[in-house]
Amino acid sequence: MSKTDKLIQSLAQDLKPLVQEIESSKVKKTKNHYGKYLMILSKYAKGNQEHALILGKALHIAGANLAGLNSALNLVGAGVKN
Repeated sequence: MSKTDKLIQSLAQDLKPLVQEIESSKVKKTKNHYGKYLMILSKYAKGNQEHALILGKALHIAGANLAGLNSALNLVGAGVKN
């Protein structure tokens, strides 16, 4: 396992409680919680697309809704274009 993979796995474990809280929220202010994921990506990636992708992978492993996460990644310029 590469250093990056180990980092992503470690981040996923750290982020899991936050993702579970987001996903279990009955109040969705944005579709698929993309606003919450955008906030996390913006705060921690600080405009770096590579960091956003690493965080995105960790959030996905932690259980983040893929549609909402991809919407947030698209807004920071790091997502899969549809």
